[in-house]
Amino acid sequence: MATTSGDDWTERLALLFRAHPAWVAAARSLSTSATSNVYFTHRRGEVWRLEQQNAETLLLPGATPDPDFVFRFSPEAIESLETVEGGIGDFAVALFSQVVDDEVGLRIVAGFPRLMRRGYVKLLVVAGPPVVAFGATHGVRTLGALRRFVAQLRASGPADWET
Repeated sequence: MATTSGDDWTERLALLFRAHPAWVAAARSLSTSATSNVYFTHRRGEVWRLEQQNAETLLLPGATPDPDFVFRFSPEAIESLETVEGGIGDFAVALFSQVVDDEVGLRIVAGFPRLMRRGYVKLLVVAGPPVVAFGATHGVRTLGALRRFVAQLRASGPADWET
């Protein structure tokens, strides 16, 4: 299912979520109620949502009212993510690296208990050693540290680009 946005970058990100083997495998660890809002640097004021339908992760126009996460992607970030090879861990590290380098915007909306219920913490475990090593290099070595990290990011509130 295409996003029918008429925008190449939006379509390319939609294809990554729907068809990239690592993203497809990652989605299997998540609850079907897991959802995120997505913004694009080149489409100011527009909001999209990620949701699962019929075992596919779709990028659809419009916001979800209570997302777990909010992301913002640039064309350069999308292009970089398209080149990632390997499994869930490789893809997760590439995405997290872009977040740390502020190439991808990220805000955590959901609290830690909801993230656990919806499978995100399980997904980090499934992603394996690359994600554990990445977390450790950024001071997240335990479940408690992950919980504190989530709380810290939640406290920041909506980003300017979310308006």
